[in-house]
Amino acid sequence: MSFSYDPNKLTWNETHTINEEHQYCYCGEDKYLTEVSVQCCECLNWFHARCIKASIDKTIPIFTNYRFRCNFCNGPEGESFKRNQAGWKEIGGCAIANLMLQQHMTDHQASKDDPRYLSENANKLGPLNYYFNKNEHLRPFVDKNWSSLCTERSRTATWWATLGSCLYSTKDLFVAKDEHNRSASSNFCLVDPNLWNIRPGHFGTSHSRNPSKLHKESTHSHSRRVINDSETHEDISMVSHSKRQVTPLQSSEQGMTPPTHSMHSNPKNTVIALIEANSSNTEFGQSGEQNNLRHGFKYLPCQGDKLFPFMQYRNSELPPYGLRLSKEDASLSVWISGDQLTTTTEYGFSMARANCPVKEGKWFYEVFIDRGGEGKIDGKDGAHVRVGWARREGNRNSPVGSDAYSYGFRDLTGHKVHQSRLSRFGEPFKTGDVIGLYISLPPLNKVYPDYQLKCPKRRRIPILFKGDTIFEYKDYKPTNERTNEDTLTEDDGSLGYYPTVSMFRGGTCTLNFGPYFRYPPPLDPELEKKNNNNCGARKWRPMSERYMEHIAEDVLYDIIDEIELWDWMMSQKKKSLPIKRPTIVDLSDGGIMKKRKFNDIEGMSYI
Repeated sequence: MSFSYDPNKLTWNETHTINEEHQYCYCGEDKYLTEVSVQCCECLNWFHARCIKASIDKTIPIFTNYRFRCNFCNGPEGESFKRNQAGWKEIGGCAIANLMLQQHMTDHQASKDDPRYLSENANKLGPLNYYFNKNEHLRPFVDKNWSSLCTERSRTATWWATLGSCLYSTKDLFVAKDEHNRSASSNFCLVDPNLWNIRPGHFGTSHSRNPSKLHKESTHSHSRRVINDSETHEDISMVSHSKRQVTPLQSSEQGMTPPTHSMHSNPKNTVIALIEANSSNTEFGQSGEQNNLRHGFKYLPCQGDKLFPFMQYRNSELPPYGLRLSKEDASLSVWISGDQLTTTTEYGFSMARANCPVKEGKWFYEVFIDRGGEGKIDGKDGAHVRVGWARREGNRNSPVGSDAYSYGFRDLTGHKVHQSRLSRFGEPFKTGDVIGLYISLPPLNKVYPDYQLKCPKRRRIPILFKGDTIFEYKDYKPTNERTNEDTLTEDDGSLGYYPTVSMFRGGTCTLNFGPYFRYPPPLDPELEKKNNNNCGARKWRPMSERYMEHIAEDVLYDIIDEIELWDWMMSQKKKSLPIKRPTIVDLSDGGIMKKRKFNDIEGMSYI
């Protein structure tokens, strides 16, 4: 088979998708946007699906997850065509592109062979500015064309949540109709709406947005809700206020505008990129197996360290580094995204907590409701999300506010919840809302004047679990009613209040720990509550600032553990007593965990 023209004399555009001669394939004919054409990965020429021998799925005209070589580039082996596994950027981008083309054909009552879809009329067609919603448009389209769009990708129960997270986080590829209120439930269009530019690898590169070529963004009002928790250890009070205005994402420093960044800047420094670019290709993963509280034990990651010759092991932090949801401290039925900021579940109420607690001071974080606040659908309860704060003793297989160790805000009715008791509080919230949560904790020395900080007793054993080294330690048991016990003297360093969310049957949310917030609270929310003048320095801190403090505390506790163990071993040596160094227990075989005994030696901390 030979070309009917000289392909070396063609004049191509910058993206190598259209040539001025409008000759393609072996036949030399023009190509339609509405028909399947594939690009050779060697010569970059385009070939009609009807002209090649390889079997190609023609269900949808636009897809990019393939690798094709024409007869002339592949030598004696002839043509080769192979579909690749598509990333979520490709899936979302191709789905929107096909929907844009379908909508244009519907609006203009055009057929597939309409001349306007030829490459010679590409300039007349222009960009197609159509916006599509994840739940109303993208979810049914992807579900219907799964084999064409998601080749070799397993259909998980929460794939639609992963797709929504990708659309929300990938700002260099997808633009929301209302950028000020961007969320996973927004209506999205392609940043580059020119469908003639789409080719293999198109959705793996950043695209510049040209506002003059895009439809003017509509500005819809959006509610702002802040939960204000001013509490002692016995009571929590909340306030809320709504501001019917559209405001951009703001810095936690009042009056300070966020810095601008190029599309290629570090995602950790960008203002709105709450999720790293590579995480949009990562599916939701179930919370770790080792967090199962078998026989009352909990687990934390650790690693060997030669700087600790006696302890031998120390705490370690797992990526992604920063304040995030903790897979080690979440219900087993919870699904958490790759960046560990978005979470969902397909079962009943399940809880996920952040990896850092707060013990004193005033702190704030935001929750984007990707899906929640649904009523009954076909007689069954819809998706729900509850947000709030919880201590580590809180039940992870129940909603926030179900026990004495958590305080929650209910989506369906707007009630605040504590010990499963509802109290009127604010407005209901649903998909697309942004909930701000503020907590005010008094200094410990103010609540307990005689309180002295004591070294936490951390009785931990390093074990091997499926190739990973983790600490096993006895879980802190909740106290019963009418039990006089000073739990502060038994603080192991992990107590305090954790940002917490719980989901129900598809409820999905994304947490923003700062430092930039969409709706930051006033400088002093407690003064505003009292209708006083709100001026002066900011009184609260974003939760993101707590992470480095928490790491420093862990390092300090590890050093103290090492010193105390050294001191204890020296005392045993002086007494001529045999010293039994704890050994590593291997649980890789997945056998039943045996109950372990911890020697209660005052002032002693086991590894």
